[in-house]
Amino acid sequence: MRTQGIFTIEVLGAYQLEVEYDYYWDDGDRESPPEDDLEVTRVTLNGMTITAFYDDFLEDSIDEQLHEYAQENKHQ
Repeated sequence: MRTQGIFTIEVLGAYQLEVEYDYYWDDGDRESPPEDDLEVTRVTLNGMTITAFYDDFLEDSIDEQLHEYAQENKHQ
């Protein structure tokens, strides 16, 4: 299964970071284990695209939160 979503971190009056992503998952079966994959497709900060900056400097600090969000919202 595959879904797309937007993960938002917002501090009112300061900034809004939006991470657009594609999330793929397979629940597995008796012969194959469950698996998933998360790909960040675009990142904006207050409307300005910063995807390369995110990849270089922010991905490690946000990755776990983003993955949890994608898993929790995969059926929406």
